[in-house]
Amino acid sequence: MWAISKQKVENFFDRMTRSMNLDTKKILSWYSYVLFIAPLLFWALIALRGGALNQSIKMMIMKQPAVAIATIAAIVDFVLGYYLMLNKKQFLVNRQTYRFLMVSQLIGQVLVGNLLCGVLAILGMYKAKTLKKTQDNISPIVIAISLVAAVLLALCFMLILLLEF
Repeated sequence: MWAISKQKVENFFDRMTRSMNLDTKKILSWYSYVLFIAPLLFWALIALRGGALNQSIKMMIMKQPAVAIATIAAIVDFVLGYYLMLNKKQFLVNRQTYRFLMVSQLIGQVLVGNLLCGVLAILGMYKAKTLKKTQDNISPIVIAISLVAAVLLALCFMLILLLEF
């Protein structure tokens, strides 16, 4: 029973990635573009809303804690997206490095509600099997960047929970 379900899921992901012509490099590129552009659009929305309400962005952040938390998450996403855009090759070195990035980002992005990045991370984890599997360790820089981003996003999630309850 489990083997049949696993095969169906793999077939679904395989058809999806094949129909969209996605490989590990394209998934990482799309992931970095989403992480880079989404915060810019968020900040533009905040500026537009501030203009409509005749408030400065600083006042909006101070009066609305949810906006402050979303701003922290946007800053983390922006910095990570920028770094990924500049250093894609560092993350495509081997399967372990790529999967570590995708797993840590899946956890962090889903916690803060970024479902598009969650889907891209799942597709990235699936396509990671096409990368070579070496005995090389994961780069300490990749570990640090992935964990710092995931921990900051998890802290944003905890702040959201504290704000709601």
